[in-house]
Amino acid sequence: MRFGSKQKVREFVWKRIEKFARFPPPWGRIPNFVGAEKACERLRVLDAYRNARVIFSAPDSPLKRAREIVIEDGKILLAVKPKMTGFLIVERGRAGTIGEMMRYGREVDLDRLNIKVDVFLQGCVAIDRKGNRIGKGSGFGDREYLLLKEKGLISDECLYVVVAHPVQIFEDLSYLMDEHDVKADVILTPNDIIWTEHGLKRTYSNG
Repeated sequence: MRFGSKQKVREFVWKRIEKFARFPPPWGRIPNFVGAEKACERLRVLDAYRNARVIFSAPDSPLKRAREIVIEDGKILLAVKPKMTGFLIVERGRAGTIGEMMRYGREVDLDRLNIKVDVFLQGCVAIDRKGNRIGKGSGFGDREYLLLKEKGLISDECLYVVVAHPVQIFEDLSYLMDEHDVKADVILTPNDIIWTEHGLKRTYSNG
């Protein structure tokens, strides 16, 4: 199946995932889905996560359990506020919801941070097995990664992880991608850990 645009992919996924979706409704956003917690739990299987000190997470609803896990495991959570209005460090308390992140986190100036992100965590609207990710259309996901990289806050071995439902996964969306689009390494689903072609290449070249 080929799509005429990224927006066509989004509309296809939003309709397709409706029967698996939970609040809030999927249209116009990164879909939250039944089984998202189970997908997030698979973080703990990844060597890169177990060895990580700092995890970045977008504020997406399906990543709620992942943010909780980071705090439970005594790691540092670097979180971004909605619409990239600021960045927070959360080291204790709770960070599942945006309200909890705001309550327990402290706002930070990226220029003054002395950390390296070891795992970069995002949701998606769609992703393919090559590592090409499509978000809701705001461009925040790529901008978050590129900003952290520009500030020198992304480690050389940083693993880009995406949480997704199986209906969000496609074989190849590369024909729709732009030069600035950042590729993901690993997809976590409720039942699988899928290494993308990009992630496998990185692992092989680093090994």
